Amino acid sequence: MKSKLGSILLSVAIAFGLWLYVITYVSPNSEETYYNIPVVLVGESVLNDNGLMCTSASSSTVSLQLSGARSDLVKVNSQNITVTAKLSSITEPGEKINLKYDVDYPGDVPKNALEIVSQSDFYVTVEKRRVKDVPVVVQYVGDRSEDYLYDTENAQLDRATVNVIGPASVADKIEQAVIEVDLTNQVKSISDSYRYTLCDAEGNPVDAAEITTDVEQIRLDMKIQRLKELALVAEVVYGGGATEQNTTVTVSPASIRVTGSDAALEELGDSLTIATIDLSTLDKSQETVYTVNLPEGVTNQTGVTEATVNVQFTGLSTREFTVENFQSVNLPDGMRADIITASLTVKVRGPSAQIGQLTAEDITVTVDFANAVAGTATYKASVGFSEAFPDFGAVMGPYSVSATVHNVRG
Repeated sequence: MKSKLGSILLSVAIAFGLWLYVITYVSPNSEETYYNIPVVLVGESVLNDNGLMCTSASSSTVSLQLSGARSDLVKVNSQNITVTAKLSSITEPGEKINLKYDVDYPGDVPKNALEIVSQSDFYVTVEKRRVKDVPVVVQYVGDRSEDYLYDTENAQLDRATVNVIGPASVADKIEQAVIEVDLTNQVKSISDSYRYTLCDAEGNPVDAAEITTDVEQIRLDMKIQRLKELALVAEVVYGGGATEQNTTVTVSPASIRVTGSDAALEELGDSLTIATIDLSTLDKSQETVYTVNLPEGVTNQTGVTEATVNVQFTGLSTREFTVENFQSVNLPDGMRADIITASLTVKVRGPSAQIGQLTAEDITVTVDFANAVAGTATYKASVGFSEAFPDFGAVMGPYSVSATVHNVRG
């Protein structure tokens, strides 16, 4: 009796196990729903070639309700089901385009083993794709030092444009890539890379979240140099009756503005001598134009390349005299000099009030025989005046006379 009961219970257990196996693993009419299956978009390059681009999708995942043998359903899940949507099938722009997608299962589950009972819709928005170059524009902000020159007009960018790719609705608003450079307290030349902002024609930023570009930063190189006021001066050698009291020397322009390195400007100083003028070589007031030459490394920012030096004599007059009074000095021992020049015409200058009182007898020509050797030669002559005329001087020199030097036998 007990043996028979045991056999019955075993049979029931075996039957239940077989039923459970069939229900769990073999049942051909089972159904299962899978959520959050990632969607893979393909064919984007074809879409781009057609001048289009996908700008949004209803979701990044879909849901599937599948039916089939339980033994197959247990082999798939949301991570190993492949959902592929082909963008290449779209030929026109539009919103909420219902895009069909293909479903594939793991390799050990045949595609026809499972039937799609239902599936969630998948929508995409497709717009016209725009590709264009926009110019890079530099905007300088901040207060600049007046003691420095910012060479903004000659600043160099490593590229002049940025390539913009994106939906036409956005890309068509973008007209420039704006770099903002703050020059506050900036006294050194700039060589740096800057991020830019995509802006419309008025300089307002454009929401460019859907835009891609070919570069993230733009390099800017710009010179910033110290600016200095440099006085233009003429070095004056007074003589010929011209003194600081009766002579005015002016330079026009009086100064220029230059730039250069701190070291170059420091070495240059505060003034530039453009000419040395010996007043004894001038017989009257005059203007002379001189070239402004700057040392290497210093740049003239005013554009002035020439300056005029004006020499004005006040209360002075000039007059020519024929002088016969000669005096020899510095004649070497054992030598005698015979001055060949009998008279010398000299031009003298002095106070106008006294010029009429001066005579040739008040003028002496002194001949310097220092280092003379025997023979006939020309020798330097200087012009002197008597004590009654201390404010006079000779002009339009130098003067010289001819003389023969003899060795004197002892």
